[in-house]
Amino acid sequence: MAYGKAFTFMFEDPNWVRKLVIGTLLVLIGIFLSWLLIGFIPLLIVGGYTLDLIRNVVNRQRHPLPEWEDWGGMLVRGIKVAAAFVIWFLPLIVVAIPLAIGGNLTESNSGGAQAVGALLLTCGTCLSLLWGLFVTLLSPAILIRLAAFERFASAFEVGALWSLTRDHIGPVIIALLLTWVASLIAGIAGMLGLVFCIVGVLITIPLASLWQYLVMGHLFGQIGAEAGYGPSLRGLEPLEPIVPPSPAPEPFMAEDLPSVAEPVVIVPAAEPPPPEPPAVVPPAEPPPSETLAELLPPEPPIELPPPEPPAGSPEEPPVPPAA
Repeated sequence: MAYGKAFTFMFEDPNWVRKLVIGTLLVLIGIFLSWLLIGFIPLLIVGGYTLDLIRNVVNRQRHPLPEWEDWGGMLVRGIKVAAAFVIWFLPLIVVAIPLAIGGNLTESNSGGAQAVGALLLTCGTCLSLLWGLFVTLLSPAILIRLAAFERFASAFEVGALWSLTRDHIGPVIIALLLTWVASLIAGIAGMLGLVFCIVGVLITIPLASLWQYLVMGHLFGQIGAEAGYGPSLRGLEPLEPIVPPSPAPEPFMAEDLPSVAEPVVIVPAAEPPPPEPPAVVPPAEPPPSETLAELLPPEPPIELPPPEPPAGSPEEPPVPPAA
């Protein structure tokens, strides 16, 4: 966990001046109107703003300092925070009864009454301290679950609250101690501001009070992020859409097979139609070829010599040409 960053993260926001000025004005109005019932409204809005800061830190936003918007929503969330802690501290009212009785008995002149009164005071004080310590240890888990689910009932789910506190008891104790240190620093800054009377009342005290709440919210948000109260839980705005994993296929069991007594009807598969015979294409007739005699050139006629007369026959005299 980045414990040191909780003291300075608000100054890393690009609009930190405007956001701190608005928060300081709300705290200032709440301080001046605290004697009226309406004076609690600005302080409740600051409480809802702190809850939004816790949610942003759990979501691991780069600049977790929220914007001053959704005033009605912040007021409702602040009322939930205040009502939750009022209910958690109701047992102290029950413990206050024996404390009051014991205080009256200690003022009695009877020695026995004084002893009983001292016993009641001792037991009541111990019970008050133990209950206050228990609720203080659960306070980070209460705020984290309210920020995560925005359900009022989530602040009283003791099993989940104790599980979150027990599993992260080290960071919880450190965060509570650093929150006490922040309140101490804020008190000292407020006292120093009183030296400059108007500055201390109008600026230093409300600004220091707001800074203390922001430090506490960032520390508790880091615990929630480390515990896994991120976008995967219901009630948070995820930075990116989460694709649910596909369900694993169910394993094949022997019980899934049909029993022997059950008739199994086997439907034969439809036979595919016989393939059509390929179309027979008659071969193309070759062009008529020319005969060899037509291709060869014509031969000249052969002239035979005149037959020779047989031997012993008188030669015919040559015929004289006509005159």
